[in-house]
Amino acid sequence: MYEVAIIFNERISQDLLKSISKLLNDLGFTLTVITQNTSIVMMLYLRNNDLLLQTLSDLHVELPKYSKKSHQGSLIAQNRKKFEKYRLFIRIREFLDHNIKEIEQYSKFKHDQKEKFYNSNNKLEIDSYLREIVIYQILATIKNTAEINPDSSGEQFLFVGLKQQGLLLDICPMRTFRHSTYKELKQCLSLNVNVLDYLVVRIRSQMGEQIAFYFGFLLYLIKNMLILVVFGMITYSLDEYFGYDVTKSPFEPLYAALTVLWAAYFVSQWNQKQKEYQVKWRSQGKNYDYMSSKIELSLLKCLKHKKHFAIQESVKKIIYSNEVDPVTGLKVQIKQNILSIYFNSIIRIIGYVIALVVFLIVSLNMRGYVDSKQQFYIEQIQIPYCKNIYVSYLLAIIHVVVVNYLNSKYKQVSITTSLSEDHKCLQTFERSLIIKRFTFEIFSAFFDFFYIGFVNDDINQLKQEMIQMFMVDELRRILTETILPSISKLRLIRYEKSIVKQLPEQQQDTICQEFQLKNHEMQQVLQSQLISCFLPKYESFDDYLEIILNFGYVCFFTSAVRMAGIVVTTFLFIEFFSDYYKIYHLYQKPFAVKSNSIGPWTKAMDIICVVSVFTNLMLFSVASDQIVKFFPNLFEETNTQPQITQSQYDEIEDNEIKIMVTSCGLLTARPLPNKSSQATLVVILLEHILLILIYLIKKVISLRQTWVDIYLKRQEYKRSLKE
Repeated sequence: MYEVAIIFNERISQDLLKSISKLLNDLGFTLTVITQNTSIVMMLYLRNNDLLLQTLSDLHVELPKYSKKSHQGSLIAQNRKKFEKYRLFIRIREFLDHNIKEIEQYSKFKHDQKEKFYNSNNKLEIDSYLREIVIYQILATIKNTAEINPDSSGEQFLFVGLKQQGLLLDICPMRTFRHSTYKELKQCLSLNVNVLDYLVVRIRSQMGEQIAFYFGFLLYLIKNMLILVVFGMITYSLDEYFGYDVTKSPFEPLYAALTVLWAAYFVSQWNQKQKEYQVKWRSQGKNYDYMSSKIELSLLKCLKHKKHFAIQESVKKIIYSNEVDPVTGLKVQIKQNILSIYFNSIIRIIGYVIALVVFLIVSLNMRGYVDSKQQFYIEQIQIPYCKNIYVSYLLAIIHVVVVNYLNSKYKQVSITTSLSEDHKCLQTFERSLIIKRFTFEIFSAFFDFFYIGFVNDDINQLKQEMIQMFMVDELRRILTETILPSISKLRLIRYEKSIVKQLPEQQQDTICQEFQLKNHEMQQVLQSQLISCFLPKYESFDDYLEIILNFGYVCFFTSAVRMAGIVVTTFLFIEFFSDYYKIYHLYQKPFAVKSNSIGPWTKAMDIICVVSVFTNLMLFSVASDQIVKFFPNLFEETNTQPQITQSQYDEIEDNEIKIMVTSCGLLTARPLPNKSSQATLVVILLEHILLILIYLIKKVISLRQTWVDIYLKRQEYKRSLKE
């Protein structure tokens, strides 16, 4: 069926619509036009195979080459020694990793040599995401003419001009298959293959590399999290057997150190896995850069961000100023100093940061986490019974909802400021956007935990707050990302069903003949494709952020929550199935964008690894008595009475019991008067040891030779033989 839908505003004239239809028909597209209430949908299928192959050749796409012809003839003519070396180069391939043998079959597709790329069935295998990239490239490069679009205002490309005029609402890919998540997963398990690689390859062939990298990263994280699950269960069992709580357990610090080192190991291993994907998908080197620059046109940029042009017009005053050219005397737009542009961005952002900090302080007071002796205590907003389980969950829900609202508002500001920085390519624009949003959202997510853990010095309170906020936030994600879109889709199904049934019989017969379908089959597929046009757009940032936040939960506060690995792994499984389902059924099919990594998220995990060393040492040495179990000679007991934590003290309602407990004190140990400097040196020494171990883990893994390194060296050697 149809592959791409162009959605026009209802204001578009019929003459212009006919001119566009004729132009696309002449290029080799099969199309049908369906009128909705407020829009007109033009559905396209590229039947011109020669145009498809020519565009693939122009984009330097690499495909498997099945022809047995090689460079032997030219090498024999040039140099006999080179020919012998080349023959050995080919012969040794049989003894190498199967990935090398598979990848070395690929070559740049050339239209005049297309027969060499035909398989045994005399067909050219092209994934659906490649067809989609080709169609976008064709549409994006259609030139504007005065006959087709007289109001283009000098814009070079047709659809960019229509977007600027507000006549083009969207161009979205359509699903060319009916996807069954259950059947695909069942088929995956029934085959004797690597489940992770199979799923990622399937997703890439349908969605492209950007989405495949996300699911590859998520599945690889789940697989490696199983290590923490095993050690977390061992730690929990040992604590229960010896009767230790989290403040005194000698096993919690060992588990925390293991988690920090595991995080460094995982990030290093993921870098290696990412390189494997880059090589397998031909997403590295000059060819990738060339293809990315070719498809990175203004059409893609404006479609990816709906309000791109509206925002760009509003920020032109920030970027440019009208001045008189001293040479010509004409008025010209001169770009302002880059420092002033970034300064303007900071000014616009700082207001939202202040609003967030104020709300977080108010929220901490409302939930009873600010003591009357502390600087941020606000008596007027203290809520009675805030420690009651029902009241505390209600306040947690309010906290999550308000923070999520502030994040959504900040998102618009971050897009505006990133556009005002006038980035020349989509990658640098999105990197700037991710850095702004990630910094803001990770601050809002972990501010409470840092305050409770390092200002209140209460590890038990931190544990309760983490579990509570994590559960509420996960439920919020499932509700907003899966349940609510499912409900809205049901209403859309009823509407589109009536639209398809009302199509003229002649139009229905034409579609049936074109795709060789029966009438009821055509209606079902056409209905599902129309529905996919009006579903919400998928954005990978929110999904990446959720995964990185979960990674932060595990790394930052392992000393407080021994079962964090188990809980997070469980929710990552839920997240995988939720994301897998929603991207195929509840959201528009994403753009098949070329990508060679998960972007700046790897750097974010590196930062989390380093910061987690300090957070866990703070919990180990300041917010609990865990350090006493390892270095008893440096500390003394404050008294012999059994002690309780601050959170347990706050839950006591009887005043007489509170007075008795206060007389005993809330802390059980403190450094000896002449040993405090030694205790400090011990903590510093532990911090240095962990940082050195992290460095060594990364260095050892990066120096290890893999099949990827062998393949890249073989490519260099092959190029030297051709020269």
